[in-house]
Amino acid sequence: MKIKIENLPTKKIAFFRNIGPYGNEKNFEMMKEFKQWVRSSGLSQNRFEYGIYGIAKDNPAMTPAEECRYDLIISVDDDWEVKKPANTGIFEGGKYAVFTVVHTKEAVRDFWNNLNAEITKYNLDLREFPIVERYKEEEGEDKYCEFLIPIQ
Repeated sequence: MKIKIENLPTKKIAFFRNIGPYGNEKNFEMMKEFKQWVRSSGLSQNRFEYGIYGIAKDNPAMTPAEECRYDLIISVDDDWEVKKPANTGIFEGGKYAVFTVVHTKEAVRDFWNNLNAEITKYNLDLREFPIVERYKEEEGEDKYCEFLIPIQ
């Protein structure tokens, strides 16, 4: 598995949040609703330029499943007014190791199963921030997702 290194800027964001077990149907439904909200809000160019980020905010080994927070975010201009149902916040940028994975259950599972070996292989020095999923594809294209591992 190959990686690339990216430095992401700190940016204002608009986001949707689901609270509950990771990988549940609500998270998939939220992605559909979020993409529709992005289009209707005139943010499609931001999606193509930056992608949609998915961030699991809690460690399910330490947080009860029903309290786990999952955010879908998109970067917006500093002066852009975020309207409901979205919330607003700040994405703390920094340096990330980016792994590109075919977006299938098997490939994603393999990525997670091999992550520690990849961290060791590339001698990555991790930061204490959540791993970020990034989606840039459009409907009908080959589906890929990227996993952004926060590094020093």
